This record gives sequence, structure tokens and C-alpha cells, in this order.
Amino acid sequence: MNKRTIEKELELNGRCVIQTVGVSMEPLLHNRKSTVVIEKAEFPLKKYDVVLFRRPTEEYVLHRVVKTAGDVYIIQGDNCIGKETVPKERIIGVMTGYYEDENDNYISCEDERYRHYLKALKFRRRKTKLKNILSRVYRKVSSYLLLNR
Repeated sequence: MNKRTIEKELELNGRCVIQTVGVSMEPLLHNRKSTVVIEKAEFPLKKYDVVLFRRPTEEYVLHRVVKTAGDVYIIQGDNCIGKETVPKERIIGVMTGYYEDENDNYISCEDERYRHYLKALKFRRRKTKLKNILSRVYRKVSSYLLLNR
């Protein structure tokens, strides 16, 4: 049987629909429950676009653009702390909408619900970063106090 790659599907139809796997885009997309609509990427991409790219390991990844720098994009999952630098050549497509769960209606990336999520995401990222810093400080202080008893 001849399997089509996502790249081939985009080339033939201009779009494809894929079920998500993993938790890196929580709380927007849910592991094996959400489905995304991907269309061929039109460059330049914008901050907050959700892009599908392929890592050098051939693994597909769906993450959000957090910064643009010419033909290179800084990408991060909504549920991740780490960022990746991805060259334009590795980007396959852009999410244009999604079905949050199996029984949900389609939500376009132009929809007000999605726009509201983006506004909340900015706050969530700041909160996560602060929580991470406080956790590291707590571990260091605890370690220091245990060693100096």
C-alpha cells in the first residue's frame, strides 16, 4: 500500500486534516482527541501562527511561532517551556482551524474563541515562566538549608 505523506497531501489538495498526538499544545489541542486543518504555508509567517514542521529526526511537530527572524522562526508549544529554532525550509504547513475534541464543531483561526485563547495564552506563558522561576528558587533554597543544618 502506498502511504501519502502530509507533504504530498498538501501538494495534491492544498490542505489536510490530521489528529493531534501529544500534549505540547494543551490546553488548545488534546492528545488523540483534537483534529487540525493544515494548509500549505504562505511566507512570511506571523507571530502566533501554529505551524507544522518536520524535525531533522523526521518527526512531525505542531507548535506556535513566538518570534520571527527572517527565514528562521522561533517555535514553542503552548504547553512547553523550551523553544526551537526552525528554518523556513522545514515548515510544511499552517493550522487554519481545528476540532477541539471528536464531537466539537470546527473552530477557525479567525474565530473570536480562538482569538480569546491567544489573549489568555500570553498571560498563561507569563504565569508558567514565573512558576518555573519560583520553583527553581525554592529548590535552591531548600537544598541550601538542608546542607547547612
